[in-house]
Amino acid sequence: MSPITRRSALLAGLAAPVVISPWARAQPAWPQRPVRIIVPYAAGGGTDLTTRSVMEAVGQRLNRPVIVENRPGADGAIGSEAVARSAPDGYTLIGLNPTHLLLRHTAASLPYDPMADFTPIAVFASYAFVLLASVDAPFRDVPGLIAAAKAHPGRIAHGTADVASGVTAAQFTTSAGIELNEIRYAGGGASTRDLMGGHLPLAWVSTATATPLVSSDRVRIIAVTSRRTSPFLPEVPTFADLGLPGARYEGWFGLWGPAHMPAELVARINAEANAAAATETVLARYRTLAVEPAPLEPAAVATLMREDSERWAQAAREGLLRRS
Repeated sequence: MSPITRRSALLAGLAAPVVISPWARAQPAWPQRPVRIIVPYAAGGGTDLTTRSVMEAVGQRLNRPVIVENRPGADGAIGSEAVARSAPDGYTLIGLNPTHLLLRHTAASLPYDPMADFTPIAVFASYAFVLLASVDAPFRDVPGLIAAAKAHPGRIAHGTADVASGVTAAQFTTSAGIELNEIRYAGGGASTRDLMGGHLPLAWVSTATATPLVSSDRVRIIAVTSRRTSPFLPEVPTFADLGLPGARYEGWFGLWGPAHMPAELVARINAEANAAAATETVLARYRTLAVEPAPLEPAAVATLMREDSERWAQAAREGLLRRS
């Protein structure tokens, strides 16, 4: 750059107005007081444990109290409503999973809009579902299952653990052109016990439930729904590898806030969450939970949530979701 060009650029920069957002002018730096994170599900589940591991690390980074509070009920709607009605100042946030977006299509009514009344901030981690087969089942892999299901339509039972696993299972049967008999369980632990006891031939569970079963002689892990091979199950093929991309699914655990949070505040909390999630303490916790890091910038988080919302809307249009 010539001296004249450099000088012109400098003068242009001095002449340009400095734009400061109203939020930045009106608010002190975040956080100035304790931050409360509501987890609208029971303690001890994947959302609870993942959210706690990340947000406790955020509190340590900031040297400020971060309080995680479980407020379960109505598939997360009770805690979600409380956050939707809170101030968009970054002091009341919520740890969520895909059930939050699913409720729009499965609940009879909601006192809030899962998208319009919230601000997606960060994604902590991702997980996949795994298809387990009993060792007593008359097939050893997915091609064998498809052949058996075509020979006996609707006769082979498969256990699902929640709405998301149920939709994924339905998308598998649709893409494979087969019919299975779905049995909905209260969780992956219950279906796995029946499968290991020889009472159920197939079960859809999370990677966290499946990983400890790798060495079991009562279970075959025959496929995983992730887009690439799971680092926790490196010998297990993906459904895409088997020519069934319609069964791909990756869930998430993430952080949201009330609607109308300022972009500057969202970016700050997102950066702190991503930095905390990259620490070895949190990554070690992720490994015990069999979840993978999934850091995203705010714009990418918002895009992912819109895509996920459309996924469930499409599933609803296809009649794959049960309304309570």
